[in-house]
Amino acid sequence: MSETAGNSIVATLLRLGVMGKSDWDCALQQVLEISCDLVGVERASYWSFCADPPAITCELGYVHSKRMLERGIVLTEEAAPAYFEQIRTVNILAVPDVRREPRLQPLAGYFDTHAIFGLLDVPVFSQGSLTGILCHEATHAPREWSAHDTELALTLSHTLSTLLEARARDHAEKSERRAAFLAQVSTALADTLDPARAGEIVVRRGLPVLGDICTLIGYDGQRAWRVAAAHVEPAGQRLLDELCVRYGGEIDGPGLGVQALRERQSLLMQMADEPTLREAGLAQGHIDLLVALRVRSVLSVLMRSRDVVTGVLTFASRDRNYDREDMRFAEAYAQQVGTLLENTRLYAQAQAAIAARDDFLNLAGHELRTPLTSLQLAVDRLRKSLSSPPPQAQRAVDTIARQATRLSRLTEVIVLSAQNCDGDLPLRFARLDLAALVTEVTRDFGELFTRAGCDVRLRADAEVMVDGDQTGLEVVISNLLANALKFGKGAPVEITVRRDDDTARLVVLDHGIGIPPERLDSVFERYHRAVSPTNFGGLGLGLHISAKIVDAHHGRVRVDSRPGEGATFIVELPALVPPA
Repeated sequence: MSETAGNSIVATLLRLGVMGKSDWDCALQQVLEISCDLVGVERASYWSFCADPPAITCELGYVHSKRMLERGIVLTEEAAPAYFEQIRTVNILAVPDVRREPRLQPLAGYFDTHAIFGLLDVPVFSQGSLTGILCHEATHAPREWSAHDTELALTLSHTLSTLLEARARDHAEKSERRAAFLAQVSTALADTLDPARAGEIVVRRGLPVLGDICTLIGYDGQRAWRVAAAHVEPAGQRLLDELCVRYGGEIDGPGLGVQALRERQSLLMQMADEPTLREAGLAQGHIDLLVALRVRSVLSVLMRSRDVVTGVLTFASRDRNYDREDMRFAEAYAQQVGTLLENTRLYAQAQAAIAARDDFLNLAGHELRTPLTSLQLAVDRLRKSLSSPPPQAQRAVDTIARQATRLSRLTEVIVLSAQNCDGDLPLRFARLDLAALVTEVTRDFGELFTRAGCDVRLRADAEVMVDGDQTGLEVVISNLLANALKFGKGAPVEITVRRDDDTARLVVLDHGIGIPPERLDSVFERYHRAVSPTNFGGLGLGLHISAKIVDAHHGRVRVDSRPGEGATFIVELPALVPPA
């Protein structure tokens, strides 16, 4: 049989032996063992290229006589530039005696350590690019490499190329499956706004893709607590629940999860046998439960949101040993669900805060009714007791009475708005002059505008009649003026009331800070604030209440604004025909 035919048989046997291997490391080890047998060398190894810095790393080495595996040695291009030039430009590097090859002198230490004399290196390509080097090393004596040796070495390198391409395809398919898995989890979490339910989804969705067991521990920077735990089988779930009850998630307690929290890093226990668990400091009862659960391998990964640790996910498998790739995938899962869980928690927190604010406003509204009623009764008594008060005193009494009535009605509107009530507001409609009402409210604000340094310019048509609730419209006017006063301090405020055909129009224009364009559409929403509460106080209810009152009058309110150019609020109401 010719050497060419022999090589073909060898290639066929190699493919039959290793092409079906889905485990790259196992297949690579078999290729190296076959390399030692066929080429007749003591040592065979595969070195993969690294780009930054330029180097090759021993991915796996096999020592024939000792049946021993090696890995991890790194050779940089800077340390041996002549060797790198050779392996990049020459298809086969066959050196009978490395000690007589000047270009390999930088590798003398490595050769001496392993008693290497002969060297046969062949390239390994994947998808058209040089990916690595298949190295054959003869020890203890020089070795003349025959054409048959080089052909065998090339055949073996082609086998590795095929394996690498299969690994690349498997990796791409696995990445695609994992990306789809992460997307499905995101969709499931997006459908729930309950933090407890979201935690259950996280642990359940992680199985069985990431393991047979999953636990989730929450963390707030000081304390840790158990959120959820899941097992792929009901019987295992009962054991897991017992484990969680007896050995909870306290930050100073036992277990890989809380250890990861304390150390602020991901942790992987590839073999969770009894000696290893005992070495980790677990109590015997804890170990017994893990043994009963048939835990083989465990990994814990941190959840973060905005670079803050918010919890830890722990996965356990009964039939496989986790590796670094599993850890990276678990970290990607934890990163994604960590952000979604934190958003869910913040939403629930915001809803609770809004509910508390509603309760406070509701309570405050009810509590204000009694003193306001007493105030109105006192004003009535004061009016009756003053037979001929001086004009100044009369104006003061009238102002107190008017403001007490306005405050009482405003309290009712605030209570309804805080409850987000869709019912009718407590309004009493009558024919009134909007121009006169705006003039009166503006006069009440006169001293406030003076203190704020605002020059008020009021232009009003005569008798702009509408069918409206006086107190409700006073609330609208007051809110718009207060808004102009707050955000246009030190600048002129222009107020216009006019009738345009069948529309009564109120325009309040300030020259203040303005409103960002992205917030214009939501300024009338409940509790919305167009600016930071740090610099401007308020609950974000004023404009919302005003919009509800205007809507109850079958009108509309809108705003036009640009940052730094002030804001213009326009209220439009159905106008009534003036009396003849």
